[in-house]
Amino acid sequence: MTFSNQFQRSRRQLIALAGTGLASTLFPPTLLAQGNAMSFMSFSFAEEPNKPFVEKLLADFKSSRGIGVEPIGSAWGEVQKNILLRQRSKTLPQAAQLQDRWLPAMAQLPEIVDLDALIGRAEIESALDPAVLGMARVAGKTVGVPIITGSVGMLANREVLAKAGVAKIPVTLDEFRAALIAVRDKVPNSVPFAMATKNPGSVPLDALILVWAFGGRIIDDSGKVLVNSAEGRATLEFMAGLMKDRLIAPEIDRPDARRLFGQGAAAFYIDAPAARTFARSFSGRGEAADAFVLPIPSPVLKVGDRARSVEWGHVVSLFSSQPLAKDSPSAQWVRYLLSDPVQGSLPLQLGGLPATRSARAMPAVQGDAFLKAWAGAVGSTMKHEIGIWSNAPELSAILTEETQAAVLGQKSGAAAAASMQSRMEASMAKRT
Repeated sequence: MTFSNQFQRSRRQLIALAGTGLASTLFPPTLLAQGNAMSFMSFSFAEEPNKPFVEKLLADFKSSRGIGVEPIGSAWGEVQKNILLRQRSKTLPQAAQLQDRWLPAMAQLPEIVDLDALIGRAEIESALDPAVLGMARVAGKTVGVPIITGSVGMLANREVLAKAGVAKIPVTLDEFRAALIAVRDKVPNSVPFAMATKNPGSVPLDALILVWAFGGRIIDDSGKVLVNSAEGRATLEFMAGLMKDRLIAPEIDRPDARRLFGQGAAAFYIDAPAARTFARSFSGRGEAADAFVLPIPSPVLKVGDRARSVEWGHVVSLFSSQPLAKDSPSAQWVRYLLSDPVQGSLPLQLGGLPATRSARAMPAVQGDAFLKAWAGAVGSTMKHEIGIWSNAPELSAILTEETQAAVLGQKSGAAAAASMQSRMEASMAKRT
């Protein structure tokens, strides 16, 4: 059974479960939904390195506003499924932390709150940095507030490269491959490039950056599928060559890559600025780990090409089946998340840039060496070509399945690109 079929089958099972009422047993309505309290689903709360920051955020909110928040931890890859379950069983959280690229799908839920009406469009625009305003808008309506912003790009482990005798950060894909070979040969038990090779939530990011490096696109802004091109085929053949030469490994997901990188067993991987937090945790060295975490421009085909990165951020959306009062706990939560005390600390702790104008001007942000290095390595930031579409789960599954087939030698790069093209075209044609 393909992953796409498994996804659709799981979705039907979840919907059926909700219809029987059993979902309400698994996810009982929270008592905190009543009165001066609320619930908040968060994937950062489910991540051990980040849980203390979220707990402090909730405690400070209760202390300053007198409003209790019940945290609901959900693994990053399970958030969309859990929200679907809760929407069907009428147990949606009042607020949820979302990846920015999930918003087009989440915006279709009738319970999502229009923040232009609740908070006021002028107030939101006054608070947010202009560069991030589009991140939380779908069809011109604000359906979330950005709380952490940045991009997804390449990181290098200085210590691993030093062990391999790699003195120069690679610029081109040829130099990148040569550095990977040096790591393979000189750093035992390493995965030179901890590229994501499993999980449709992770593989598309790595694939996008490599396709862009070859000068290609997967889906353009108008929805036209372009992956079966010379550039797309070359990307898949490049990935297959990395696997054949033991420069990447099968069954690597983003959490695996973070662990390998933090523990000195990977020289390169792709992640958001939160990489610094994970490196501190997985290395066991705390802030001392910052010395080996180096954001770098993603490798390019030839010198002079512009490095690419993927637009990235966390947003918080509100859900309610009834109109919310402008002074409701949910409305106060949004304003709190945009306040200087939160924006001046939480994004830096979790590994990203603040979303507000005032916090971005703070000395703590302006003087952060890691974020400065990240900004210098970003190159051109581009939107996620898969995640912005309403059929993103199916597109992600198709891309992952065909990429795996090419990387594992089950199909040639040309065959995998052709199959990916036809399957994605069929998916885009039937999307709602």
